[in-house]
Amino acid sequence: MIRRIVVVLCLLVSAPIVHAQLQEEYRFKGIVVDGNGMPISTVRITLRDVATGARIEFTSKVDGTFDRRMIPHARYEAFFEKAGFTTYTQEFDWSTSPRQIETVEAKVVLKSEAAAAQKAMGDKASKLYEESYQALEKNDCATATGKANEILKLGAGQYEYAVRFILARCAAMQDKLADAATEYRRVLALKPDFFEAQFDLASVLEKQGQHDEALKEYEKAAALKPDDAEARYNVGAMLLKQNHFDQALPHLQAAAAIDSTHALAAKALGFAYLQSEKKDLVSARRYFERYLALEPNAPDAAEIRDLLAELKTSQK
Repeated sequence: MIRRIVVVLCLLVSAPIVHAQLQEEYRFKGIVVDGNGMPISTVRITLRDVATGARIEFTSKVDGTFDRRMIPHARYEAFFEKAGFTTYTQEFDWSTSPRQIETVEAKVVLKSEAAAAQKAMGDKASKLYEESYQALEKNDCATATGKANEILKLGAGQYEYAVRFILARCAAMQDKLADAATEYRRVLALKPDFFEAQFDLASVLEKQGQHDEALKEYEKAAALKPDDAEARYNVGAMLLKQNHFDQALPHLQAAAAIDSTHALAAKALGFAYLQSEKKDLVSARRYFERYLALEPNAPDAAEIRDLLAELKTSQK
């Protein structure tokens, strides 16, 4: 059993994150656009159950559309978040259990930070910022970094952190990891509570193989936003990879509680319970079973099923 545990554990962080939901009552679809009606890609959308605090998280597609199915009835507070835009929130009362699947459609408009920055940076710099961020959205980093550097020469005022964030993101996208880490640190020196920059810095350090430093930065990100499932999951996953099973447990438990559809958190919890100082085989089985229920076609599903079979045999 130990050999198989090691093989599956190697897949823990590298597997793609694909979430699913077990109960379909509501379907939420629509599009996220900017003030000019242009679609905004990869907007982070969170539905928080007002009563329990449980969360469902997903992102808009490249064309700005989103379509989230399998949403259980509840009263939700929705958050639409994207770096470079002001966060938009709205409440949805879906507390009634419908007889048939109810589809809710929405068009969400996010305000660009460029508008807020206009007074601080001036019209020319503000226009450059908007163009720079749009270029970043299109993965045109040559244009994005060029315009961002122009803004820095003109003077970005209190929005220097936002301009440097563009430089950091582009460096990360181009695998210029050392440059990205430097810029992210400059961003955080200017705006210490910038969650996206903190999380991105941790990711860059992890790619560089600086695991201890990455863990520290993930912990800072989780402290900035303790109800963020991905931040808590990443802290737990890194501790798990370092064989700190008992330390990993509370972070993974938090991630699974925040987002009950987080398949990787469920799998990680299975390993944490299996290998912690006080092994809990019942909980390990429960979370492995949840992982398979959420991801029945996962690449490692067969291995997890074999592991479950061995666990059942050992318990008997």
